[in-house]
Amino acid sequence: MPQLLNFLRYFFLGRAQRIIGAQALTGLLLLGFGASVWTSLRTDVCDQEIYRVKESDFYVWNPPIWVSDRFVAEALELRAPEARTEELNSLDPNLVDNLLIAFESHPWVERVESIEVRFPARVDVKLKYKEPVAVIDPTPSVAIDLSDSTTPVFNDDWQDGQNGQNGRKGNAVGARSGEKYVVDANGYRLPDEYFRNNPSAYRDFPIVLGIRSTPVSGFGQCGDPLVVEAAAFASFLAEKNAFEKLGINRVIVAKKKGETKGVYCLKTVGGVSVFWGRFATAAEAEGPAFERNAADALALQETKARKLFQLAEKYSSLDDVPPEAAAELNLAVETVAGDEATTENDAEENAK
Repeated sequence: MPQLLNFLRYFFLGRAQRIIGAQALTGLLLLGFGASVWTSLRTDVCDQEIYRVKESDFYVWNPPIWVSDRFVAEALELRAPEARTEELNSLDPNLVDNLLIAFESHPWVERVESIEVRFPARVDVKLKYKEPVAVIDPTPSVAIDLSDSTTPVFNDDWQDGQNGQNGRKGNAVGARSGEKYVVDANGYRLPDEYFRNNPSAYRDFPIVLGIRSTPVSGFGQCGDPLVVEAAAFASFLAEKNAFEKLGINRVIVAKKKGETKGVYCLKTVGGVSVFWGRFATAAEAEGPAFERNAADALALQETKARKLFQLAEKYSSLDDVPPEAAAELNLAVETVAGDEATTENDAEENAK
């Protein structure tokens, strides 16, 4: 009986293995045949109109108003050179990678969140866009006296001229050392086609005066550390809604000779000056103390912002601060951190 059981077991096991092996072999043969057929038909299938992706087949989610109507066409021009010679096809296995390069390279794009190819021919694109935070206006009509580092004087005869252009009083446009340009929070110069076609849109962002450098051409980092710093300052104030709630529409920046960092003055629509002093979200330090120093520097900026809002609440608005209380508008003279009074110079020394 055991011999019979062993015989039956080996017989059926071997038969099953032979059947499975035959099925596997048949599958491989069919797969090879299918691959051969696909190779011969691939070109004809891919060339069908329904798989060709045209510019109108792109759906870009929620583009901001300042992004050009030609945004997709501009992005497609930024594909790798070898990819630009080929038609877009939804069956192309490299389509998503090529589009990723294209959209990431566009000056309005912060990052690509997703690219999804739908069949037969549609591409859904979700992006994180760069956002304007300030307008850099390299106008020569700003006079700054930094002879006294405690109470510098920021005088400007800037006014909002015709058609959204800035100029000297008495002139519609005024003398200029360079055309204004829009930057994001990182000091990245953004495309300005929308703003040039709609000059009033410049008024939606604070004007930064006092910077003399102008980008040579194109878009991207401006190459001036002061532009980066001023943009970060404008972004900080925007996060606090300081421009909208406090009626601030100008940021004037000055830099002492031999120094890299600037000192700042805020101007309200009514012409009131608020001396902010230096701005830094992180101290210039390295090593283990960096995080502590960065936190201290940021806390100082937060303290100044709180004081600014307290002044606006105390006097109804910054424009209503009486002349005898003008010293309170100098935020660099004395700030309050916790229960202690400290000067900005003391805070800078502590951050070293």
